[in-house]
Formats: sequence, structure tokens, C-alpha cells
Amino acid sequence: MNKSQIFDDHFSREIQLKNEKIQIWLEHSLFTWQWWFGVIVLLLSILIWLKFRNKNSTDRLLYSGFFVVICASILDILGHNLGFFHYHYEVFPLTANYLPWSIIVIPVIVMFFLQYKPNANPFIKSVIFSALLSFIGLPLLSFIGIYHIVKWNYFYSFIILIIIYLIAHFLVQRDNFDKIT
Repeated sequence: MNKSQIFDDHFSREIQLKNEKIQIWLEHSLFTWQWWFGVIVLLLSILIWLKFRNKNSTDRLLYSGFFVVICASILDILGHNLGFFHYHYEVFPLTANYLPWSIIVIPVIVMFFLQYKPNANPFIKSVIFSALLSFIGLPLLSFIGIYHIVKWNYFYSFIILIIIYLIAHFLVQRDNFDKIT
């Protein structure tokens, strides 16, 4: 078998597994209470953000928020693909991450923390934020059957989320924006 056939064979198996995942999602996940939980968390987080964000700082907060979305999504996908953890009851079946968590909940909470008491010590805020998500949020997702740890520890998430928050804080403080002319 030549190299091209090896890659093609692997691709075919991936497609077959993705089709199986969609079938499992349709039969065992879609419209379950856990699936509705994800949909409601996703929508409520967006609505709460739109209602309570600091409207004068929206662009600046979104700048940091998009950084958090990218980091959280990439790390979530890596953790899933490396077999550290996986999710059941995804809102969308073709993702390797739990979208309500990585693209909505984490960034929205970061943006609220950034806008609340912006002059407070960012390290203390990062520890509080990280502790809430790592030691309350993730165990809650685990308890309701959405998040499944294989070879991971909540403490790893705690450290990673502190770093993500501190970088987001650094980004939201930047003043190096000139208008595009």
C-alpha cells in the first residue's frame, strides 16, 4: 500500500466514524435534557452578555473575548483528540469540543470579570475565575453527564484558565489601536 492509499484509507475511516457519531447524536443526544441544557446555556449566556456588557467597552472586551474563544476551543479540541477527556450531548455533533462551554461560557465570564472592577488585581481575579470554572463548572458538567475525564485533572484546567485570563487581561488593557485609513 502506498502513502497516498494509507492517507485515503485513514480518511475513509474518519468519515465512517463521523457518520456513526452523527447517528449516535441523533438517537441518543438530540433533544435530551442535557442537549437542551447546552442550548439554553448558550442562548442565556449570549443574552446576558448583550444586556449587561459595558457598552462603551464592547469592542475592547470582544477583542479579549475572541482570544479566549480561540484558546479555549483549540485546547478543548486538543484535549479531546489526545484522549484526555470527551463530551456527550454536544449541541452540534461534528465538533470535538463542547461549544456552549468553549465559545460562549468561558469567554463571557472572562469578559464580565474584565469589566467588573477593572483596576482590581488581575491575578486574584484570574484565580477566582479559574477556580469557579475548574472546580465548580467542570465538575457540574461531569455530574450531569456532559464532561467525561479520561486522563485529566481539574487542576490542569485551573492553571490553564489562569494563564488564559491573564493574557486576556493584558489584551484588554492595550491602547495600541490606530484607525485604519
